Amino acid sequence: MNDVAAKPLAIIADDEDLGRLLLAEACADAGLAPVAFDDGPEALAAARGAGVAIVLLDVDMPKLDGISVCRALRGDPALQHLPIVMVTGHDDGTAIDAAFAAGATDFVTKPVNWALLPHRIGYILRNAASRRALADREAKVSALLEAVPDALWLVSPEGDVRWHPQTAAASPACSAVAAGGIAPDERMPDVLHAIRETAADGRARHLECRVGENDESSHSCDLRFIRSGGDSVLVVRQDTTERTRAAARIERLAYFDTLTGLPNRQQCVDVAQRMIEEALPGDSVAAVFLDLLGFRRINDTFGHLVGDSVLKRVGDVLTTVAADRGDPLRRTFLARFGGDEFVILLRGPDARHRAMRLANACHAALATPIVHDGLEFLSTPVTGVAVYPQLADDVAALLKNAETAMHHSKSDGIHGTALYAPAMSGRTRDWLDLEARLRRAVREDRLTLHFQPKFRLDDGRLDGVEALARWCDAEHGEISPSRFISVAEESGLIVELGQWVARAACRQIRAWIDAGHEVPVAINVSGKELLHADPATTIEAALAEFRVPGRLLEIEITESVFIKDSTTLHRSLDRLRSIGCRIALDDFGTGYSSLAYVTRFPPDRIKIDRVFVHDVDRSPSDAAVAAAILSLAANLNVDVTAEGVERSGQLDWLRARGCDHAQGFLLSRPLPVDVFTRQYLADGDQRSASVLRTNASASGASHSRAP
Repeated sequence: MNDVAAKPLAIIADDEDLGRLLLAEACADAGLAPVAFDDGPEALAAARGAGVAIVLLDVDMPKLDGISVCRALRGDPALQHLPIVMVTGHDDGTAIDAAFAAGATDFVTKPVNWALLPHRIGYILRNAASRRALADREAKVSALLEAVPDALWLVSPEGDVRWHPQTAAASPACSAVAAGGIAPDERMPDVLHAIRETAADGRARHLECRVGENDESSHSCDLRFIRSGGDSVLVVRQDTTERTRAAARIERLAYFDTLTGLPNRQQCVDVAQRMIEEALPGDSVAAVFLDLLGFRRINDTFGHLVGDSVLKRVGDVLTTVAADRGDPLRRTFLARFGGDEFVILLRGPDARHRAMRLANACHAALATPIVHDGLEFLSTPVTGVAVYPQLADDVAALLKNAETAMHHSKSDGIHGTALYAPAMSGRTRDWLDLEARLRRAVREDRLTLHFQPKFRLDDGRLDGVEALARWCDAEHGEISPSRFISVAEESGLIVELGQWVARAACRQIRAWIDAGHEVPVAINVSGKELLHADPATTIEAALAEFRVPGRLLEIEITESVFIKDSTTLHRSLDRLRSIGCRIALDDFGTGYSSLAYVTRFPPDRIKIDRVFVHDVDRSPSDAAVAAAILSLAANLNVDVTAEGVERSGQLDWLRARGCDHAQGFLLSRPLPVDVFTRQYLADGDQRSASVLRTNASASGASHSRAP
């Protein structure tokens, strides 16, 4: 029983007893376990069971004939490869066709050669096993083709498709199949040539194809051609679109500036090297190094979004200038070198002269202000030019010398274009040395404060002082404030310098308090501190350290910073006021004036810039501006201080029109602390300026201590 159960089953259906018996014996001789039935329905049910190796069906049976049973079995996908043998007494073609049409594997006609039947059954079983194995292999190959991203075609030497899997037929752009042929794009002649050559000599070939421009909408692929039996050629298409796009994105990140779209520093260096290598006899390579004066102030005042917008506009302007003066040989190249720095490269026998003309054209083009959000920004360029091989030995020297020439142009105050000369390198080293010395001086507390008095114009009394940083270097002596302040702004050291001034001012206020004097001190806070640092925390800590009331410290900010309508700015100003500090608006009228901002956050003091004070008693236009500022301040109930008073005529004009306070060389220069203390705080009396003292005495004003 176990032996029979272990054998594959042979399902037999024949309505004749002798036929069933003989078929069963033949199946047993073939190594099968026969299960016989005398009608179709029972045989059909048994054939659908497990372990069935073959089905033998008589064509003519009651209830359900053999052809109907065969057709029903073939309707089950799981039984597609089950051998079905039709046993029939009919030897005509119609019966045989009907059997095969129903899905029969083979047929046996009666009378049956029973001695040969076991051998025939064995052959049918072996053939069925081979077909199942082939089907399994085909399924695996099909699954593999489905999993592989490459598409495959077998083509003739003329490019006609002889075979392809379904996945290849449904491939998207870059498909090598169109209307029964290969490669529908402009590379079709190349593809057909590769197919013919591969079919002829058997050597594998490779071809890259692209459809569309080299951007995010393009498609690309690699085609490989391999001879595959006879004259057929296997074409393997690998879609490289994503890889190509990723490589393009990586290249853009590596060689292009993401903000302006211009080539970046790395590509600039590479192009400069290539220009030098490709230079013809008599050629020169010139570099124009361009920097924007005051751009750091735009970033510090208005933030990086505005700064980025200005830089993009500058990049557009320079692109137009460079294109207008380009040449068909493409010997002109523009790059954003970093920050607000741009480089233009030129090659040719007249590169030096073209570079100077191009630099001047850049100055002219950028003379027109850039408008952003209703504000005008003047991006004044400063440029330097260096030339290979006359003024540089290699790429590094060319770019370095051009930058050195630019710094020379910036430092000489002319702000034009400078052609590099070897002597300039020493000046650049001096600039860097000055920056390093200043950094050490700030950190090691080697600077000092001078104090310029401010006086009331109604009674001449001292109203306070403005603290001004001074630096006497051990090696170079007194360094001009205009020089080291510009170095501090360019290097970013202005924040540390501002923090030093705040602590030094509070320390001196404490010393005066201990001596019995309360002298209000004004200090300057830069836009960079207000917008990107935390000056309120620094100042609050200094006030606490030296036990100074906040009302004795006045914070002077420039007008351009004041109108920056940002959360960070308002938070900084609110915090400074919350600790008692007064807010003064410095250089009023010279920046980006907006009455809306002034009225929204009114300062405690407005300072009329010296530009308008200089000719206030001589120039109707300056007088009109000063009068307007005084009127505005009166309506806002804000104090006004006039800066740069140097002549008595200026003083008389200001006093006659109700200006509250004044400072300037006519009244007093900035003084060292000991001189100021001796001159204005002697014997506990805060004195007036000498030029005001007579007037105050004549008017009966006292010299009592200012509240």
